[in-house]
Amino acid sequence: MRRQLLCSGYPLVGMAFLSGLIACSKSASPPGAKPDAGVMTDAGTKDSGRPDSSTPVTDASVPVTDAGCMPTVSTDTYVLIDDMETTTHGPIEFSTGIALPLSSGYWYNSGANYLPDAGVTEGADMSTPPQGSFVFSALPTPTTTLNCAVSSHAARQSCALNGLYDTCGVGFEFAQQPDGDAGVAMPSDAGSAMPGDAGDAGDAGDAGLSIPKTSIPFDISRYKAITFWGKTTTPDPATGSLQVKVQFPDTDTDPRGEVCNGGGGNTSQCYNSYAQLLSFTTTWQRFTVVLDAGDAGVAPAGGIAIDPSWGFQQAQWIPTKVYGINWQAQRNTDPDAGPPLMTDVWVDDVYFIE
Repeated sequence: MRRQLLCSGYPLVGMAFLSGLIACSKSASPPGAKPDAGVMTDAGTKDSGRPDSSTPVTDASVPVTDAGCMPTVSTDTYVLIDDMETTTHGPIEFSTGIALPLSSGYWYNSGANYLPDAGVTEGADMSTPPQGSFVFSALPTPTTTLNCAVSSHAARQSCALNGLYDTCGVGFEFAQQPDGDAGVAMPSDAGSAMPGDAGDAGDAGDAGLSIPKTSIPFDISRYKAITFWGKTTTPDPATGSLQVKVQFPDTDTDPRGEVCNGGGGNTSQCYNSYAQLLSFTTTWQRFTVVLDAGDAGVAPAGGIAIDPSWGFQQAQWIPTKVYGINWQAQRNTDPDAGPPLMTDVWVDDVYFIE
């Protein structure tokens, strides 16, 4: 049985309740960079029609370099989810279909990373950024992404993983709604936010009282794929890469949907979300994941699937009820097999492809 994914002892796939936003610097964009509207094609114009969801996306895993960057030509429409340049940790820039009383979700970090056998108190935070106070990280050297847009910040999480199936990563959820049952609003405190708990998350830029909110399932069925950039500084010496799972928790695989857990408190079959395994290297690469689970459990090339070796195997892919996206590295060796696994996951400039 797989270990439940943890975030400081809380379920991973719960919502991010982070507040106290501060503006980050944003690099000047060269010609062809992302427009403020957040919707573009590689040619810089909006597509007149949506491609069929079965159309394969073929631009995955392309190494990114700063030298000689040239905008590409495509009929696909790209919708910006977040470029990590406008705030410290959210809300995400994506807002299509999110109108009051809903609001866009926030980024969060996750990881089980204590070292009880090394003289560190069990539960001690061994991650950067610390759990519950996630902020974007400045890139050592700015890089380029879609249409040569300059990126100066990315979502990053590094951890020391000690236990079997411990995980480390970052993620966000698409939409939140006010929680009328959460009690009295509390002072904003980014460090107190925990996924899976209504908590005291504030609105963007709120320096006063915050409004308790909960994440809700969101409809992403109009999009055929996501594309983003990823890298690591901790590759496996044997392979030169770090395996990272990008996954899409929905109402069948997240316990909040009350399907994988049968509506009860036993979540041991949950969190096996539809996902794709990717190999992050020390060079920025562009990855594209097709939001298609295929037929009879057989995903198409570049598509998503649940792990057949554990969890709720009757889970269906429900693109109309997706909570968010998260990226995770995982330790798959027993703690007695060696020292803690050091992991470092970087994710930058995330887009839907329509």
